[in-house]
Amino acid sequence: MEREQKDFVSTSSRLFLRQSVSKLEEYDLLECVDKGLDPFGTNVKQSIYWKMSILHNYSRNEIIENPQLLQSVIRETLSDSAISVEESITRQIRLKFDLSTESASDLSEAISNAKKRIINVMTTTVG
Repeated sequence: MEREQKDFVSTSSRLFLRQSVSKLEEYDLLECVDKGLDPFGTNVKQSIYWKMSILHNYSRNEIIENPQLLQSVIRETLSDSAISVEESITRQIRLKFDLSTESASDLSEAISNAKKRIINVMTTTVG
């Protein structure tokens, strides 16, 4: 019985640690998106998050799950300026997650590969 309790506590501790690492890393990724948007002003940032929320029913925190939607919203909101905004966000993600240009050539790919890094960190930290 005591062994089972220790196993449960150990498993629970690992799960808590895994969730904590995940949330911190996800926060870092979302901060990269914010930092990438910052040079373009508050109105641009608010417009993009508003469209994601109101028109597509996605919160800022769900960007990680659907990077193509973020890319699409940026393009429909900013048209010709979208490339600069996407590059700015992508650059922030590359820097934070140490991704090469080849592995993060566009915004969607950068978010997806950063997410893979987050999952990898979780499994190596806790595993």
